[in-house]
Amino acid sequence: MSRKSNETPNPAQEVNEEEKIPIDGFRQIVEMLKVADPAFRDSLLKRLATRDSSLAASLKRDLSHR
Repeated sequence: MSRKSNETPNPAQEVNEEEKIPIDGFRQIVEMLKVADPAFRDSLLKRLATRDSSLAASLKRDLSHR
């Protein structure tokens, strides 16, 4: 949806490049799984493997490279 040229821009919607927060979701998940309870981590990875085996394998591989 584009803004019409006669509409006043909303400053709350404009974000400077400096204000953007870089997000690396995969890395954040790996870091959370590293500190998770081992039983929870294994259970989560098993359940994830049934939905996305490639992602589960990637997470396991990264977790083993501590």
